[in-house]
Formats: sequence, structure tokens, C-alpha cells
Amino acid sequence: MHIRPPLTARVVLLWLAAFVSCQLACVGGHISPSMFQFTNVVPYTGPEGGGWKVAQVLILLGKISPMFSSAATCDIEVGVPEKYGEVWVTNEFAQVEAAKAADHAARRVLREHQPTALACIKFREHMQSILRDRVSGPIPGATVTRFRTSGISPMTFP
Repeated sequence: MHIRPPLTARVVLLWLAAFVSCQLACVGGHISPSMFQFTNVVPYTGPEGGGWKVAQVLILLGKISPMFSSAATCDIEVGVPEKYGEVWVTNEFAQVEAAKAADHAARRVLREHQPTALACIKFREHMQSILRDRVSGPIPGATVTRFRTSGISPMTFP
């Protein structure tokens, strides 16, 4: 015979499990593709010319735990080619892929328990790796750096 704990005990256990898992890596929300507003900075000039566009976002990476709270504000510049090989990189495609990469990189960095000084560096490294991975990366040649290009209006998340 299996004895079930009372309903209140089950609720408390479920709440505790959710709370503990959130302490490991709690991301406050998904980064919307609309946060990545790509601006052409090098025009596409024809069959041999590449073209380049960038988006800038200030992203707040935050972690809340019973021991301490930590947050890092990261300036992220995502650069993508206008065209690679025979494939055009549309703004919509670049926005969706940048947002997916940012979400994944944020979860990974928050799980790594990096000090805030390293969190942004690791976030950029992970995001770039995801975007340009040789096997499954959606945008070969993409870069993720600190803000480098002047004249771009950065978005802020959240």
C-alpha cells in the first residue's frame, strides 16, 4: 500500500523544487527578436561584396538566490553578413536567431555561477559560438562583441 503525503506537503515540496531549480538558473524572460534591430553599416555591393549589419542591445543578466543577488548589464553588438555564399541573411532571420542564441547563452551563463565581471564576457562567447557553430550554427561569420559601431541606437532588455 502506497501512502500519499497530505496535499499541503505536496504543494510545499513542489514549490520547494521549483524554487531550488530557479536558484540554479532563473532567467527573467525570453529575449524578444524585436530587441535586435539590425542596421546596415556596410552596404552590399554585388556578387563579390559582402555587406554587414549590426544590432546593439543592453541586456541585464540577473540571478536571485537566498544567499545573494547578482546582476550584470552587458552591452551586446551582434554583427551578421548581408549574404554568405548564396544565402541572404534577412533582418527577420537574424533577429530570431540572435534572440534564440541570447536566451540559450543567458541560461548557460547563469548556471555557471560566474562573477558579474566575467558574466558578460562568457555571455558574448557563448552567444557567438551558438550563432556560428560549424555544424548547426545558423549564421556563419556572425560576431558578438561589446558595442563597437557608433551611430546605432541600442535597445534595452528588460
